[in-house]
Amino acid sequence: MPRLAKRQAVVTLSPVGRAVLGDYVHRVAVASGGTRFAACSASGQVAVWEVASLKPVCELKGHQQSALGLSWHPTRQELATGGQDGLVRIWNTDTGEERAVLSLGTKGAWVEHLAWSPDGQFLAASAGKILRIWSIDPGSPPQLAAEVPAYMTTISGLSWMPRGGGVVASAYGGAWLWKIGKEKPVRSFPYDGALLTIAVSPSGEYLASGNLDGSVHLFRTDSDQNWHMSGYPVKVTSVRFDYNGLNLFTASGPSLVAWNMKKFEGTGGRLFKGHLGWIQEIACHPSRSIMATVGEDGLLCLWSPQTTKPLLSQEVNKAGGLSCVAWGSTDNNVWLVTGASDGVVSLFSVHGLEDQA
Repeated sequence: MPRLAKRQAVVTLSPVGRAVLGDYVHRVAVASGGTRFAACSASGQVAVWEVASLKPVCELKGHQQSALGLSWHPTRQELATGGQDGLVRIWNTDTGEERAVLSLGTKGAWVEHLAWSPDGQFLAASAGKILRIWSIDPGSPPQLAAEVPAYMTTISGLSWMPRGGGVVASAYGGAWLWKIGKEKPVRSFPYDGALLTIAVSPSGEYLASGNLDGSVHLFRTDSDQNWHMSGYPVKVTSVRFDYNGLNLFTASGPSLVAWNMKKFEGTGGRLFKGHLGWIQEIACHPSRSIMATVGEDGLLCLWSPQTTKPLLSQEVNKAGGLSCVAWGSTDNNVWLVTGASDGVVSLFSVHGLEDQA
């Protein structure tokens, strides 16, 4: 008797609601615990909403020029923002009050990269060629913990190592690992070209860079072994490991390419087809090997490493392209937040991922 084919599980999105900021949405981010999310825009607006209801929590007014970056504290309802004004601002989102304003001491440079350490003790930020790290305690003013000697070129990315391993900063010529209390980098990862983005695997074993020359470079952090993956159509603008580090997803123009990290040998990249325009951001699910991508084509796509076809491909913004995306989860609910070039911020509930292999 013939067997019935197993029905493919369907992944769907349920729109929760949308809000509108005054200009291009640079970043969206979901807070620890998944109950709030924030967005920042080119108009300088920074706003916080409740997940599940899209109820406004607060609007954080301080950046007089474009707000470029967001980073939530790992355990507290504190949000760090950076902008074209060259300042880092730390906010208490329970009250909407500005807790601190931090300067990187460089005139005219934009704060484009900022990130909390995994334990929440330190905040790293870069503006132009300058990298500074502050110690942030709940009951006292922030203290400058480290200032890295000026890079030769603009810093293009920041990523913390796990378990107090320091912070990695990338630029033209490679990446460098810095630790608090050290005046020189404890490790360098040289590359003959410009690194545009950097990512550290969850275990800290690998460091991946997306490069201007249309390539991805992979470094081992415990040895001098490295691999070079070239042949991308244009520059590689986004690299992301999945939650357990078993897969590396990379974006170059409209192309999404994934690499299996198990017994990695620099071969076997798989092309995932779905976007018609440039991919603007990749975001990894917090506890599954599922990736979300958004593009200038207005599409939101979800991907599994098991198939090169999208689990979901949905046009989210017909009026303009999508610029950023972030995951969130609360109890048994999974959420996606997107930002768009026309200022629209959208919130979706995601269904069907639990049925995926």
